[in-house]
Amino acid sequence: MILQRGSISLYTDAPVETRDIIEAVTIIKKSFPSLPVGFYDILDDRLRANWFTAQRLKDAVEFVVDNCIYPTPTIANFISFDRTVKFKTHDQMCKEELWDTYVPVKFPDMPKVIWIFANDVEKYKLQKYLVK
Repeated sequence: MILQRGSISLYTDAPVETRDIIEAVTIIKKSFPSLPVGFYDILDDRLRANWFTAQRLKDAVEFVVDNCIYPTPTIANFISFDRTVKFKTHDQMCKEELWDTYVPVKFPDMPKVIWIFANDVEKYKLQKYLVK
């Protein structure tokens, strides 16, 4: 789980492995054959540095292939892809008094409980993380 300024990534699967990157590079090369060879070394480095998971990489590649409007994508087109949900801390909940619309959740990798908008829990199928 990666926290980013009031939001959290929904990707909780295993970190990206070499075989995942090889599969992604194969699709990218077929989709954008004019990319320079050095692009893939930098992409590999940035994927690992940004704690990509296997599923996030797969989804990012599919998104860029489907949505890249320029002749070739940039590293940032892949790295910036994420699916996140906004959350509130306990202090924010106390200040904003949103107890009726947010529910507590606890992700395995996180030391503290956070609060997520109740509709987002259902939308993103996060029921297994609800604090009871």
